[in-house]
Amino acid sequence: MKKIFIPTASAIIFVLLFGGWGATGHKIISRNIYVCLPVSMGFPTTWNTFLTTHASDPDNRKSSDPTESPRHFIDIDYYPEFIANGFINQDYNAFVKLHTSATVITNGTLPWAIITWEDSLRRLFVQKNWTAAQQVAADLGHYVGDGHQPFHCTEMYDTDLFGKSGLHSRYETTLVNADSSYLYYTNDTASYVSNMSNYVFNFIYSTYSFLRNAQYADSIAQVAAGNSTKGTVYLAKFWELAGTDMISLMKTGSKAAADIIYTAWIDAGSPAQGSLPVNLVSFTAKQSGNSVNLIWNTATEQNNSGFDVERSADKLTWNKLSFIPGSGNSNSTKQYNFQDNSIPANGNYYYRLKQQDINGGYKFSDIIELTFSGPDNFSLDQNYPNPFNPDTKIKYSLPFESNVKITVFNSLGQLVKTLASNVEPAGSYEIRFNASGLSSGVYICTLQANSTDGKQSFHSNKKMTLLK
Repeated sequence: MKKIFIPTASAIIFVLLFGGWGATGHKIISRNIYVCLPVSMGFPTTWNTFLTTHASDPDNRKSSDPTESPRHFIDIDYYPEFIANGFINQDYNAFVKLHTSATVITNGTLPWAIITWEDSLRRLFVQKNWTAAQQVAADLGHYVGDGHQPFHCTEMYDTDLFGKSGLHSRYETTLVNADSSYLYYTNDTASYVSNMSNYVFNFIYSTYSFLRNAQYADSIAQVAAGNSTKGTVYLAKFWELAGTDMISLMKTGSKAAADIIYTAWIDAGSPAQGSLPVNLVSFTAKQSGNSVNLIWNTATEQNNSGFDVERSADKLTWNKLSFIPGSGNSNSTKQYNFQDNSIPANGNYYYRLKQQDINGGYKFSDIIELTFSGPDNFSLDQNYPNPFNPDTKIKYSLPFESNVKITVFNSLGQLVKTLASNVEPAGSYEIRFNASGLSSGVYICTLQANSTDGKQSFHSNKKMTLLK
């Protein structure tokens, strides 16, 4: 069990020795966060510099903030339910009620600190307080890095298998500094986290699983070096046995921090950072029948090539609908519009503009949301007028984007005319049938519709009477 931080001289020494991955390790993790962030976030490279430079800020605060230290660790194996089941209650209040506040704080609050900081980051993104958001993101990078250090997830945080202290520092500082040239890795693009609490606790549990191998690697390296924890023989053997795990943990830590920052940004509505190359003063969406009309206005423009109009059903995957040319350079108000005629089904949709510079740069607008409400069911209405001569109107509705075929047969079942055969978005439609050249009698109008996802189908017939 770790002691609660007390800012004395001995405690300051403890901080210097046991500060997460150490300054080098945290910089390595933090400098790889930015490269995981999707370009769609539009974050400038100054974020990379800030995250790296401020990677150890939480460690530096320990000497002045007595509440800081517990945020850097959790002695997960102190709790009997973890030993028995492999997990603990994620709800902080319920966990405190079970174990008392003093016990929980003494044994570390790392996962809950990450969850709290993510919520704070989301709020700052909503406010577009980019300065404060950078600092909170840097803190998150540090805490998530600690959550990927095995000795920050155990009661046995410093004692090796021979009962000697110092393993914590040897692992996170001495070994990292000796082999930092090997700690370079590429990573994947950040992903959205649907359940933040599960995500954070799961990587804590995963990190803990690396503990035993790190302890054994140290003990074997000591034996190889003649029961010593110093020198090149010890470090070489330690790296040989633990280096791959260390790279994996750091890489996963960078990706996890990026996932959390990206999720906070998405949940905040994906706000644009900085000013657009154009002064966008309004951007609206409104349903009109089967379509959505998008209108936006600019007050001024500079080097504006134009706008990609993008739509999403989940704010994660975006589809380009069209490109609308801009006005280049302008000091007068300009209005643009686009009609989206391809809504696939009822539901919530999100729109944004990707403003393109003439020199190839781009920025995203804020996201706007619209609830599209079209027909709830397939239908084929009776033609009107009926009887008719020679023109009549046929109305039908589609609740989903569908493959549509509308045909007319005579009373003998012979095909007279195909009125439509194509893919159509959800909506209500009207089509005309001209019976010039046909003799009086009863005709059958048939609608066959199959949703493009293959889950829904519809078939309907209506009798139409032609009187000449």
